[in-house]
Amino acid sequence: MKTILITGASRGIGRATALALAAPGVAMTLAARSVSLLDEVAADVRAAGASAVIAPCDVTDEDEIRHLIEQTTIATGRIDLLVHSVGGAYVAPVTQITQTHWDEQVRVHLTSLFLICKHATPFMHNGGLLVYVASVAARQVFPNWSAYCAAKHGALGLLGAVREEVRPYGVRVTAVLPAATDTGLWDDLPGDWNRAAMMQPADVAAAIASLAAYPPHVAVEELTVGHVAGRL
Repeated sequence: MKTILITGASRGIGRATALALAAPGVAMTLAARSVSLLDEVAADVRAAGASAVIAPCDVTDEDEIRHLIEQTTIATGRIDLLVHSVGGAYVAPVTQITQTHWDEQVRVHLTSLFLICKHATPFMHNGGLLVYVASVAARQVFPNWSAYCAAKHGALGLLGAVREEVRPYGVRVTAVLPAATDTGLWDDLPGDWNRAAMMQPADVAAAIASLAAYPPHVAVEELTVGHVAGRL
């Protein structure tokens, strides 16, 4: 039985990844805030032959993360694949970003990853794979996206250090950097976005599934996935 944990599983890339990885012999824990949306995803995962449990969770709360990991590992004592996918961006000139908005971006994109790494990696052993869904904004910069870019850049630094810590145990750590992907992130953002030229969540999910299919000795440290049309 392969134990998989996916955060942000209720929608977007997280949901698409759950569907891409669902198969007989998979025990999947689906984490997000929305119970109703998680129930829908879980039903689809079960229809594909996997087992699924939902885990309503705030990934920025350490107690809830601790409980999430306990729930995920109760049956097998391990995590074979963890996909951490959280969304949400605040777009504004740096002079207009409040400290509340800044703290929220850091908490969602950086602190949540810290908590996941802290509590999940002790249950990941030889052949285990931790995938963090970052963004091309973790390597590039965009005007008015300073808080988001800073949090994503910091997340790559954290992930790189963790990668070196768990490497001796045969655990692989991959950052997936998608370009613009047509998810709910764009619904309320200011600006005129050509969503027809964006990737779909299933495109990114397919890349994650390919990573999971590699032999356990193959480590892909960073994978950038973009639309053939280039930047928006």
